[in-house]
Amino acid sequence: MENTIELMNIFKHDSTFQAIMRKLLENTMEHSFDAIMITKAEPGYPIIYVNDAFTELTGYSVKETVGNTPAILQGPNTNGAVLDRLKQDLSEGNLFHGEAINYRKDGSEFLMEWKIVPIKNENEAISHYLAIQRDVTNLKGSK
Repeated sequence: MENTIELMNIFKHDSTFQAIMRKLLENTMEHSFDAIMITKAEPGYPIIYVNDAFTELTGYSVKETVGNTPAILQGPNTNGAVLDRLKQDLSEGNLFHGEAINYRKDGSEFLMEWKIVPIKNENEAISHYLAIQRDVTNLKGSK
């Protein structure tokens, strides 16, 4: 929580500093090892952004993903109970953390660990969700 307060304070500086911080955040998302997806907080959660790590992980291009729904990653072995918990957590405005079988564009399965963070607008209403995702298939398989 203390880190969140510090992050908010960095945006109270002058416009030059704000521009630098924006570039820093953009570069962090673009060059992250983890897949990042941003959706609108609307029915179906339309995708508005994915980073290169997401396209590498899933095989879906940005063009195929943006405007679509995160459900494109789900399939027959995706755990419905995890999706129910996800919906519950999001409906309560909470952070979600879980794992589920997801599917790449080529149909191959992978075990995805992800966190979904509600993003609030200036009126404190949830407007978007930030999903940070990673393939943990090999980590779980070696235990």
